[in-house]
This record gives sequence, C-alpha cells and structure tokens, in this order.
Amino acid sequence: MTAHGSPLFPGPPSPDVVIGKMPAWLGLTAAAAAALAKVIAQGAKDVAEKTAKLNAAQAAAPTAGPAGAAAVAKATKDLAAATAKAATDTANMMMSSGVSIHACPVIKVLVPDGIGVVIKPSQTVLINKWGACRIGDPIQEVTSLNSIMEGQMDVYIGD
Repeated sequence: MTAHGSPLFPGPPSPDVVIGKMPAWLGLTAAAAAALAKVIAQGAKDVAEKTAKLNAAQAAAPTAGPAGAAAVAKATKDLAAATAKAATDTANMMMSSGVSIHACPVIKVLVPDGIGVVIKPSQTVLINKWGACRIGDPIQEVTSLNSIMEGQMDVYIGD
C-alpha cells in the first residue's frame, strides 16, 4: 500500500524473489535515480523558462495589440508543449529503467500522478540487480511524490 492509498501495481516485481508470499518490489539504484533526477530537473527548467516567457507576454499584451495576443497564444502553446515533453521524458525514463513500475490512480486538478518508481530503495541489498524496496521508501511519480506505507513487518532490509 502507498501513501496515496493504492497498492503497488502493476510491476513487474521480481520474478524469483518472494517476501511474505509476495514478489519483491524493485527500485532504482543510486546511479539510475540520479539519471532520473537529471531528466526531471531538465524538464522543470524548461517548464520554468516557458512559464517566464508566458508571464512576460501576458504583461506586455495589454499594450501590444494583436501582436501581444499572438505572443500570449504562442507562449501558452510553448508552455503546454514543454510540460508535455517533461512528463513524457520522465515517464519514458521510468518505463525503460527495468525496475518495478507503480501506476498511481490519484488525479489532482485533472492531472494524474501517473507512473512512478522507487527512487531510494536499499543500496546494499539488491534483488535482480535492483534495490530492494522497503516501507517508507519514496516513489517518484511523473507529477507527484508518493511512498510505500505497508510491507512485510518482520523483514528488515539493509541501510
């Protein structure tokens, strides 16, 4: 179960390691999490730049006439494209990582949290070359941060 109230799903979890009668959930290594963070940071930078351009166009629009309205329309379109690209790049990186993928069903203001991966699993206990996931480990979703809230209470995994 996650902090957003949904079970970890769909995976795939480990094909050959079982903890408490459930397949083990696999999280990113530190290097893979750093690569994902870089993709997210680049997307955030691009969205911030497009937001600043939209704000500038909106501020200038009242005195710029039809050209001002066209500039606002272009800046709005550019911001939407940058936002979509940032979300797509993040999701693609998660999907290609090889770890277990969580699909969060939560929707906030018409925007789903989307898929996510555990970004800080154990770095000393590896399962199928990926970090073993534990209660409390954070899940980076495309548009939100979540965490694992339930698990096997009598199993303790490194760090």
